[in-house]
Amino acid sequence: MRKVILLLICIGIFCCKGFAQKDSNYIVQFEKPYNVQLNSWVNNFDFFINPPRFTNSQQLLKLSPNSSWQTGLSLGLKFVTIAFGVQVPYTNRDETTFGRTRFYDFSFSYYQSRSGGEVYSRSFSGIYRSTGGIDTSISKLPDANIQMHGLTLYYNFNHRKFSYRSALSMAEFQKKSSGAFLLMMNLGYRKIDSPQPLIPSDIDSVKNYGELTGMRSLSMTHLNIRPGYAYNFCLKGGTWFVSPSAFAGLGIASYHIKSTTENSNGYSPEIDSHAKLSIGRNGQKYFFNVFATYDANLNMFGYPNFVAFQSTSFGFNAGFRFHKLIPAIKWL
Repeated sequence: MRKVILLLICIGIFCCKGFAQKDSNYIVQFEKPYNVQLNSWVNNFDFFINPPRFTNSQQLLKLSPNSSWQTGLSLGLKFVTIAFGVQVPYTNRDETTFGRTRFYDFSFSYYQSRSGGEVYSRSFSGIYRSTGGIDTSISKLPDANIQMHGLTLYYNFNHRKFSYRSALSMAEFQKKSSGAFLLMMNLGYRKIDSPQPLIPSDIDSVKNYGELTGMRSLSMTHLNIRPGYAYNFCLKGGTWFVSPSAFAGLGIASYHIKSTTENSNGYSPEIDSHAKLSIGRNGQKYFFNVFATYDANLNMFGYPNFVAFQSTSFGFNAGFRFHKLIPAIKWL
């Protein structure tokens, strides 16, 4: 009996090991495991109260940073990527109308074939406020800020033939087209706050905004699960690629509201979505891509009051691969 159990364990280990191996007809590693990348992008970020597609309330409010170009560098260390971005000076839109926004973006990621994750931190200081869904009736909130921090994890159900790592960081080479179902989880913290009320006084009322009336600050710690699908369309043996992906899921958020009269705490159901399209060239020495991403988180605060964090980014990356970084540190 012991021999049978031992044999079954050995067969299980062998099968798991075989299952974990990549199919070299689809995925291969680069000879140069390190890279440095130059990144540049423009990010349009909006915080909505009562977005029209989800509520019959007519009191739509939008709070946004002034849009501008960002640029940064990232360093790829085998499975690890460290990236940092800052605002390009003098690229804010008309500061007389929309005010000035200061921005930074930091991320640390670790991607393997089967799974991976990213730690991120973003901050916008200085925003403007508008009503009606368009940039009319604009007022500036120079001391207000928006923060987003969190951890995102994913699992690839077809890691033998599909490289999500290739689509995300171009640190792996996919030769043939293939796709996969993926599972993404996000644990994060979002906050918008201001020394003055975020809602204009002429429309701020319990009738219009319920629990959000008089809000100066909203902070949310949230957890969501987002299943999705991604595909790498590979051309000319994988040198050129088109990589779309889309995710949607549900979550829960614990929130804290500071208002002009009282503070409140509670829980809010959440709907989440994420999509990305990346097109580029993945070479042995040089690589580049252009990309577009979309993220949205919708939270309910008693019907008909909803809030939504929404961002859209467009940009490009260009990188160079090399053999060695610090020879004495083997794990990098």
